[in-house]
Formats: sequence, structure tokens, C-alpha cells
Amino acid sequence: MLTGSEPPPPPRLHEELFMSLERDQMVAGRHQALGRAHLSLRARAALWVLRGFVMVVGALVIYTFLARI
Repeated sequence: MLTGSEPPPPPRLHEELFMSLERDQMVAGRHQALGRAHLSLRARAALWVLRGFVMVVGALVIYTFLARI
């Protein structure tokens, strides 16, 4: 617990670094590509099932919309 006589805790290093960057430096840093995540076989399979589900549901929505016209 902080009292009035204790100094505030120093900001974390990454926050201090972030605050010292100029706007164009922040934008340039955000446009760097991230590497692929290393996922387990189970997680990759789940993502492919999810992709398939989204495609099927999207096709059903489009079909329903076009059938009602």
C-alpha cells in the first residue's frame, strides 16, 4: 500500500519506451509482420473446422438472401 511519503513505482520499461516514441515510429513498428504461431495439431484442426463452418453458414446466408428476392 502506498503512503504519501513513498515515491510512486517506476513505469514498466516497455511502457516508458512506448511513450518515448514519435508517432511515425509507432506506426512503423506496428506494420512489422508477425511470425506464424506454432499451434498444436488439435488447434490447427479446430481452426480448419471453424473455417469450414463459417463457409457453410456464409453460403446458407447468401442462399437464403437470394432465395427471398
